[in-house]
Amino acid sequence: MHQEELQYNKLLRSYEETRTRHLREQKERRETVYEKLPELAALDRKLAESSVAAVKAALDGDSSALDRLGKDNAQIASEKKALLQSAGYPADYLELPYTCPDCKDTGFINKEKCHCFKQALTFALSETSTLPHLLKQENFEHFSFSYYDDMTTDSRLQLTPRENMEKIVADAKQFVDEFDSVSRSILIYGNTGVGKTFLSNCIAKALLDTAHHVVYMTSHNLFEVFEAHRFDHTTESSGDASLYQYIFHCDLLIIDDLGTELSNSFTNSMLYTCINERQLRKKSTVISTNLSLEQLRDRYSERIFSRITGNYTLWKLIGKDIRVLKRMEGSFS
Repeated sequence: MHQEELQYNKLLRSYEETRTRHLREQKERRETVYEKLPELAALDRKLAESSVAAVKAALDGDSSALDRLGKDNAQIASEKKALLQSAGYPADYLELPYTCPDCKDTGFINKEKCHCFKQALTFALSETSTLPHLLKQENFEHFSFSYYDDMTTDSRLQLTPRENMEKIVADAKQFVDEFDSVSRSILIYGNTGVGKTFLSNCIAKALLDTAHHVVYMTSHNLFEVFEAHRFDHTTESSGDASLYQYIFHCDLLIIDDLGTELSNSFTNSMLYTCINERQLRKKSTVISTNLSLEQLRDRYSERIFSRITGNYTLWKLIGKDIRVLKRMEGSFS
């Protein structure tokens, strides 16, 4: 069985286990509350009895029975909420909890894969299952400007590293805020350790939190997927669930560390195809690289360089290697 099919089936089992767990939680809550509030159990019995009576009356020709049922149910629901709140419980305490309210933990909406299912499968197939844990720390909330010098002005940008980063982070937040209405792609470039990956993670976290489908890959892994698809078309075993398809169709594709892959005619061709196809589909892409613009031009084809510099917003990060600064902090603490 192909890896993708294994992961697909594993996810289906996981969703089933989640639904089972939530049903058990709901049952336990109901039993606890009924013991404390017998009148709530009486209201639920009344609700069930009135529903049966209304359906029977409708079948007997009473055309207004279902309308009365709707009004009665609304009244009983209001009484139940008031009773729960008076006892110190949330009004929705007995409602079935969902990890994803959109698909109600089924993984599908009208037979189409829910965004949560696509994202879970993406993490599994791209070997970035640890990314959600990492994003708990690497996000806008935890972004710190303290590692960026605010005293030395860059001669080309006419900004200090901190001023430059403050400007870029503000634009990154605007990129997220306008994501559904403005199609835009970003190139983040600069020396090693200046925060390119952290900033990419901030964007990824913000969009994941708003139910967008994000594919995050190193350039090395990206071209591994392209290479695998080149020789093994069985990767389509679960329809459009393949990671290859997600690279072109996801809401946001993040390519980290472009330039670290082995460059050849195949990788250049696939990079151009990826960039061009996503641009035609009006899908946003974020690319980070240690390469300068000059190195980017020399390493890749003129078509790729033109597509990126002509259509992407360019964010140049400057400053000292933050990893080195953190190690120095540790040595002095």
